[in-house]
This record gives sequence, C-alpha cells and structure tokens, in this order.
Amino acid sequence: MLLRKTFNENETILFAENENHYVYFLMEGKAEAYVPNLHGTFVNIHLYEPGSFFGELEQFYVGRKPVEISAMTPCVAYALHREDFFDWMKKDFEVTKLIIKEIAYKLITNSEYIEELSLLTVKERLLRCAANHYRRGDIDKLTKEQLKKEINAPIRSINRVIAECDRQGILSYKNQQLKILDIAKLQAYLR
Repeated sequence: MLLRKTFNENETILFAENENHYVYFLMEGKAEAYVPNLHGTFVNIHLYEPGSFFGELEQFYVGRKPVEISAMTPCVAYALHREDFFDWMKKDFEVTKLIIKEIAYKLITNSEYIEELSLLTVKERLLRCAANHYRRGDIDKLTKEQLKKEINAPIRSINRVIAECDRQGILSYKNQQLKILDIAKLQAYLR
C-alpha cells in the first residue's frame, strides 16, 4: 500500500542512522542525499528529482545508515513499506532489475564523487559548494560559517579563495552574502 507523504523545504525525509522501513518515490519537488560527519560537515552525494526513488538500499542492509535525505523544495512522495516492496520485487523481475541497476548506479557514482571531492583544492570545493547552492536556489543564505562546515576548510583559507575568485570575476562576498559574478564560470563546477 502506498502512503502519500508531503515534506516542506529543508525538512528531513530520512535521518542518518535511523531505521527506515520505506522506499520513497518522489513525485514532486527536489531532494538531496548527503552524508553528515562528526565534525558537522557534510557531502552532498545525490540529487533526486520527480520520478526518482530512494530508501531502497536500506531495505537490504541492516547496518550503519550514513545517508540523510532532505527536501530541497516542497516535496510529494509515495512511501512503500518494506514488506510490500519485497512482494512487488518477487512478482516483477523487471522491477527487481531496475532496483539493482539503481543501487549499482548510486554506489558507483557516489564512490567516484567522494573520491573526486577528496582530491579537490579548497578553491574547487568552495566553487562546487557555491554552484550547488546556486542550483538549489539558496545561495543568498550561504554564510562563511556554512562554507567552513560544508567544504571543511578554515575561514582564512575561505577568505583567500573568495578574494582570488573576486579577482577572477567568478564570485565575491559582500555584506555577508556570496554574490555570483559570472554564472557560466560558476556552473562549470556543478556536479
């Protein structure tokens, strides 16, 4: 049985470390998956748009669940309980193949993305972070403190990178707000 659920912007849909008994099918809105760590930083690892689904991996794994899913915009999703999900998979091999394909895709792309992030410079991490917030539509709310958490870099490094980006005409930080100076240059950093 499908349950219709609505979520407000910035509302957490799935909490990291919590047991989840549902697979969610996103019908409206955008949601993002991220991995929080003990230092208060996090890495965005996946963007969900209408027609996508999440929560399927948790149905097969009873251990640690590090991924959190949050609504970027108001969302409408249908939730299918684990038992109904497994019954559906038993009855329809095409669904089973689709689920396995999606899990494999997420595992491969997320591990590549996390490896790639670990090799980025502070400037590249900052620009990617700014580009992601621009895409989400909340760039005006991005503070230096938030940048510090998201890119895991000291404020002095962030200030140095922002000054360099200002000189290059990419972005600046004025009146406690990050301002985009050249959208095309910034969008080159979107995942």
